[in-house]
Amino acid sequence: MKRLPVVAIVGRPNVGKSSLFNRLLKKKVAIIDDTAGVTRDRIVQEADLDGHKVLLVDTGGVDPTASVHDFAKETTEQAKRAMEEADVIVFVVDGKEGVTPLDEEVARILRKWKKPVIVAVNKVDEPFMEDLIYDFYRLGFEEIIPVSAIHKIGIPTLIEKILEKLPEDLKEAAREAAEREERRERAEKLISGEDVSGLEELAENLEAGEEFLIEEEKEPIKVAIVGRPNMGKSTLLNALVGEERAIVSDIPGTTRDAIDTYIKIGDDEFIFIDTAGIRRRGKIKDIEFYSYLRALDAIDRADVVVLLIDAEEGPTDRDAKIAGIALEKFKPIIIAVNKIDKLKDQKDWERIQRELDLTFDFIPYAPRVFISAKEKKGLNELLKQIKDLYRQYTKKVRTGEFNRTLKELMEIHQPPVYKNKVVKIYYGTQVKTKPPTFLMFSNYPEGIPKSFRRFLENRFREKFGFNKIPIRLVFKKRERR
Repeated sequence: MKRLPVVAIVGRPNVGKSSLFNRLLKKKVAIIDDTAGVTRDRIVQEADLDGHKVLLVDTGGVDPTASVHDFAKETTEQAKRAMEEADVIVFVVDGKEGVTPLDEEVARILRKWKKPVIVAVNKVDEPFMEDLIYDFYRLGFEEIIPVSAIHKIGIPTLIEKILEKLPEDLKEAAREAAEREERRERAEKLISGEDVSGLEELAENLEAGEEFLIEEEKEPIKVAIVGRPNMGKSTLLNALVGEERAIVSDIPGTTRDAIDTYIKIGDDEFIFIDTAGIRRRGKIKDIEFYSYLRALDAIDRADVVVLLIDAEEGPTDRDAKIAGIALEKFKPIIIAVNKIDKLKDQKDWERIQRELDLTFDFIPYAPRVFISAKEKKGLNELLKQIKDLYRQYTKKVRTGEFNRTLKELMEIHQPPVYKNKVVKIYYGTQVKTKPPTFLMFSNYPEGIPKSFRRFLENRFREKFGFNKIPIRLVFKKRERR
């Protein structure tokens, strides 16, 4: 599979990089605050730029000379790495302030990489301010675009220039990825009932015994590393990647945003999402509140969720709630017990096993992996489990096989009577993967109780090899014709 093109947004602190990042995404993802240095790590999100899917990277402010803000050196290194990996760089400057010595320093760093650079002169809020851009030509770049991230000015022109700068093969990969996303959205409209005509057509085709085909292509496995603060999430990410991608510190809350890191191991491609620790709601304040939302968004975007537990502390109710959030979104979950190097004897091992059994009794099928991110122990087993869960998460069941199994199950166990009416489930099919979603037609879908849905779910999971992940069952009304 061709990788997605990478577009990095860089610049000195507090010029509006995160505002532009959010504007291009068409949603609020990066944390915006008037305080310089709010964005510490790289934040990576898939963005649709005029029908092209790209990896959009927001970075912390580049400030090689700063010593006032915590992590300033590390933040600058993160931004430099983003420049190195980018296919196109958007260099954001402040139109109201004009060229500063720090802008010139950032420009010097950018010229070293010899990448396509577009200078986005931000905060040009009125047409009469466009003359302010001419001063920025002395930074040494040809493409200077006046924009206002807040007021949406100049954004279409900026997107057009970004796409112009992409190599043709990457532009094609970006178009194909956007088309795949569109297919998934169509499937969701079927499931929700929003696409009434499509649902009717599907029912008629299934009645006629036709096969429903799911068109999917191989993509990198998106893995969200989640857990409470200071569980070792960034250390694990860096151990898997082999370099210091996420800023690691003993201070809880070092990672404020969710950051994405692409790596290739053998023939397998991964995107690891490191997240801010999820705290209790009552303890979340100001910027941390947005970090909490980013962590929830990371779970939503992930193919596999790795829930990190501290071996010494053991699992808590908070960990169970995090797992519950992932389960509500039908995400495969791996319970990864970190810092096993601190377990002293057999009693410690038995203790942690008992605690895991009690805390995660509602997901007994979720695999458990015991690791030490610091000493790089157990990482091969963790990767093996991630790949196995992803294989199940993207597995497709043929329509004919599904309906034969459904018929057998209905003969074994009928749904209970609903309002003196016999409940029937006629036929169904798998309409999407990620998660495996099965749409079935019934005369009284509202009359199918949770107990019977669980019966079907368990039998389907056993029959079709979904033994480690949750699956999604959807019922729609249809009278037998």
